[in-house]
Amino acid sequence: MSTHEAGKSTEKEGGRDVEVEVIVEPDVPGDDPRQGDRGIDVRGPAQSVPLARRFTTFTVDMCTRFVWNALAAPRHFGLDHAHEAWERAKNRHTDMDAPAGAPVYWGGGKFGHIALSVGGGRVRSTDWPDKGVVGEVSIDRLTRAWNKPYRGWSSDFAGVPIPGLASGASIAATGAAGGGAAIDDEAIRPGKRNAAVRRFNKALWDSMPADYRAAHQKAWMSEAADHYGPVAQQVCFDKYRALNKKDPKKWPLPTKPVWPGPGLLRHLGLRPD
Repeated sequence: MSTHEAGKSTEKEGGRDVEVEVIVEPDVPGDDPRQGDRGIDVRGPAQSVPLARRFTTFTVDMCTRFVWNALAAPRHFGLDHAHEAWERAKNRHTDMDAPAGAPVYWGGGKFGHIALSVGGGRVRSTDWPDKGVVGEVSIDRLTRAWNKPYRGWSSDFAGVPIPGLASGASIAATGAAGGGAAIDDEAIRPGKRNAAVRRFNKALWDSMPADYRAAHQKAWMSEAADHYGPVAQQVCFDKYRALNKKDPKKWPLPTKPVWPGPGLLRHLGLRPD
């Protein structure tokens, strides 16, 4: 006799209750084409986070299965790996302020990595701190320790909204990342370190295409978030270069080091002061 649910089960052994890990395996594409993703119910953070915390061990290199168990098992998603989970997410965000219950994604390698946010910039992850172990770690620390490019988080799982998480804006949105906030363009000259630089850097980074962020995440994270240094200047130059391709007359290429002018600030949704 036993009771089962994803995370733990209680089984009788020698007349006493023994807790064992229970892992529900997701269907892979082609197992049953009639299943699809129709009618899937996804758990909100009040259910998914405590469930993820009940796992203390998990099959090595099965991060997608782990998140799937916490969020939706035994429903059918047909996800093979973290790269596919990221591609199928619809509401994606690149900051590290992932709310509890949100899937968090990394690139790199053949499969990438995915974990479940527990809030406060931390995730519940498989293979942390050792292979086969499930533990909690900050997003920043995991990114640096594994040297994987951080992608972001999503408020849905494989396109299915997660209850309790606002959908927000897709990372594809551009042109209004700054929200119209006033900013002193003199305060963000190369080498400056202040609150204006932080606002500008965030708006600039959020405006870049997803593939650019994925390819340059490691370099971006190596620089302090409040410093307009060489990395931020390069991203600024790359932004000008992308705009120049669309309209060379309106967006002439500046010289390095790049100092953003009022036109770029307005384009990013910031108001030059």
